[in-house]
Amino acid sequence: MSTPDLMNEIAATDRTFQQEGGEWVGKCLICSGPLRFDAHTGEGATVEHIVPRTAGGGNDLLNLGLAHPACNWEKGRNWDRRQARRRRADPAKYAALVERLLAERLRRWRPPSAEC
Repeated sequence: MSTPDLMNEIAATDRTFQQEGGEWVGKCLICSGPLRFDAHTGEGATVEHIVPRTAGGGNDLLNLGLAHPACNWEKGRNWDRRQARRRRADPAKYAALVERLLAERLRRWRPPSAEC
């Protein structure tokens, strides 16, 4: 599956997103700010792995969200295992962030339609 196809599937399962022409408009999973991306190219958003693949997270839709590129980069920069070890990040704060994002994804969950 291509990245734009995956992004369309994620948007279709997020209650904050609606299609407007060839774009999806909704909210960033991380900051809840307005987010718009091109449905054909995916330009304007990134796929967020709530539990990172490096920490055992998978590609199931409940572990994936859509985020601003800057928000996703900042989360990765601050919480990537190598970076976190280097800065001695607080594991409790990271666990709280992951729990918040998982709860938000579940709150926004819209069951996939048969068309997806």
